[in-house]
Amino acid sequence: MLNILHTADIHLGAKFVSLENKGASQREQLRATFKNVIATAIAESVNIVLIAGDLFDSSQQPQRNVDLVIEQFNLLGSNSIPVCLIPGTHDSLDSSSIYRKVDFEAKCPNLKIFADENISYKEYPSLDLTVYGKPNLSNKSYVSPLKGLKRSTSSRFHIAMAHGSFYIPEKIAGDDHVFRLEEVKASGMDYLALGHWHRVYRCSEEPPTWYSGPPEWISGQTERGVVLLVSLSPAGEVEVEPKKLGLRDYTEVEIDMSEIEDLAMLKLRISEGANQNLIRKATLKGLRDAEFIVNPEELESELGEKFFHLSVMDKSHPKSGEVAEVEERLIGNRFIRLMKGQIEGLEGEEKDIAENALQYGIALLDGKEVL
Repeated sequence: MLNILHTADIHLGAKFVSLENKGASQREQLRATFKNVIATAIAESVNIVLIAGDLFDSSQQPQRNVDLVIEQFNLLGSNSIPVCLIPGTHDSLDSSSIYRKVDFEAKCPNLKIFADENISYKEYPSLDLTVYGKPNLSNKSYVSPLKGLKRSTSSRFHIAMAHGSFYIPEKIAGDDHVFRLEEVKASGMDYLALGHWHRVYRCSEEPPTWYSGPPEWISGQTERGVVLLVSLSPAGEVEVEPKKLGLRDYTEVEIDMSEIEDLAMLKLRISEGANQNLIRKATLKGLRDAEFIVNPEELESELGEKFFHLSVMDKSHPKSGEVAEVEERLIGNRFIRLMKGQIEGLEGEEKDIAENALQYGIALLDGKEVL
């Protein structure tokens, strides 16, 4: 068996502006989780560690982050575990790249950084393995990171790393280092280790092609961080096990204010499941009573201590009692007459739903965002 730890998008040095005064704490957590990644590789007795881009959030790094990486890679080396790494979009191999400023390979004999402009490979005869990769030379490119990928040795195992976007029609920008399913299937690889997307995602079953997502929460991520433990058998069987390592979790909740009776009830809904390692974004939507005044900043201040970080966004709208004003407008007049005609024939819950629909319509005709 060949056992691999696949990770990517660690983003050491990320700023976390959206976390405000908690940003520094989360930067430190990235460092702690990176150490945990290395400790996991050692504990699981993997044969090799693959980092598929964006180890660093940028090429401007404090010395302590550089020292941390060297220390941890050498810790792997002392356990006879090699590391393969490709520059990604945040730490691309441009003229100012951190990989040009620091000779990591000289300081870490077990490290291979793929720095050739085209696909290159590194053989590991003791593992009967060849690893393939190429660096991202900039943060944007129309060139596929899999261009030119093919088996080049007689090794039993062939694994490639790439940092870019799997092509999904009408959803992926053309300059986002895009690769396609046809390239994956034609690669001849036993496994493709991907980076760039901030979630665990399988692009292909044959050959197995996975995004690992970041091991620790970074901005834009909606799941708790993991690494992938990948096992390949000589018979060609591949098993992929996501292993949770991240400390922080993230949730987004939408609260329909038409269901909220008072401020106490709103606070309870926002606080459901709160804990000190949870980052929560709460969005208030729908129609609320006109006298129900909501202050997002006060809610964040009062409830924030229950979370690692809380943000509250108010997109709700007060119910309008000024139906007559809207009736003066042609479209509003026709809409209200039609809705009143529907409401007259309804009872119970159906009538309540229709009356709410009338209020939503009035708000929308007023140019308000209510959904």
